[in-house]
Parts: sequence; C-alpha cells; structure tokens
Amino acid sequence: MYTPTRDTTGEADIPRLVREAQEGNEDSLSRLYELLSDRIYRYILMRVSHRETAEDITQVVFIEMIRSLPRYTERAGAKFSTWLFQIARHRLIDHYRRQKTVLSLDETLESHPNMQVDPAPPPDDALVSSGNLTNLLKHLSERQQTILHLFFQEEMSLREIADILDISIVSVRVEKHRALKKLKHMLLVKDSHLPLI
Repeated sequence: MYTPTRDTTGEADIPRLVREAQEGNEDSLSRLYELLSDRIYRYILMRVSHRETAEDITQVVFIEMIRSLPRYTERAGAKFSTWLFQIARHRLIDHYRRQKTVLSLDETLESHPNMQVDPAPPPDDALVSSGNLTNLLKHLSERQQTILHLFFQEEMSLREIADILDISIVSVRVEKHRALKKLKHMLLVKDSHLPLI
C-alpha cells in the first residue's frame, strides 16, 4: 500500500542515489522512493481522482522504475524525476485506455453536436475556494490540467514539462497561457461580483 511521504531535503542527492541504486544499493533505492513517491502519487491522483487507483498506479510506476533503472542514462539538463514522471504519464495513458469503454460527457457532446446540456446555475454566493477551483480545473483539457499541476504544484520548469509530455517548450507555454486565460474567464463569469486578487 502506498504511504505518502514528502522529503525535499535530499533532492540534490538524487543523481548519486540513482547511480548507487543502479549498482544494487537497496538503501539508495528506498531513498529514491521516499524522495519521489509523494510527487508521483499527487500527479496521478490529480488525473484519476480516486485514491486506491492512484495508489495502484503509483506502485506500478515504481515497479517499472526498478525494472528500468539499469537502462536509465542521465541526459544533460534532464532530471531523474522528469524520466519518472514520463513513466507515470505512460501508465496513466495505459489506465485510460483500459477504461475507455465509458465515453466522457465531452466526447459524447463532440460526437453528437446537436445534443444540448443546460448547466446548473452556480449559487450567487459561490466563493473562489479550492473546491471551486478544482471544479473549474476539470473544464480544462487533460494536457492543460497536467501542465498547471506540474508547473505550480511540482514547480517544474517548462523544459521538464515539455520532456514529460513529449512536446515543445513553446507548446507548453501556449497551453499554460490558454489554461490560465480560460480559468480567469471562468472565474470572472462565475464570480463576477468578486474582484480578482
């Protein structure tokens, strides 16, 4: 079972820990897990919104990390965590492929453009809370949600995000800008009586 950990004190040690883990040092492997598991879990949980599923996928990511570690080679300018997030992204894609039997509302509307859905009006006293923001984020594309999470929550650079998503830095910058613009618009519409801070 996944146990959340958050330890940023040893992140500078990751390259050394990777080398030692590749040489068979189990303590270094455990330390890598301690340093990175919480970040990977949060990233996956943001995408699947179900704790048990996120725990399962996180375990699969770290099992794959252990299996692939002997073949891992450090690239100039790329962090080990970027490689690990790429594994997590691929396992999420696998998860969604297996879950593809249920069409999302967006897919249904795209394939049936004449179908109309009247959204429930938001309450007049709705405040911009984390719950409201979470609901607003769900209106963004999966890529935009991922970019915002990696940029703001994981504090990754545009280069790292581009590497994880296998897109250009310019694409990351444009998607981030569009996502923030869309969120701002939704907040203005939803809470037009509240000033933006």
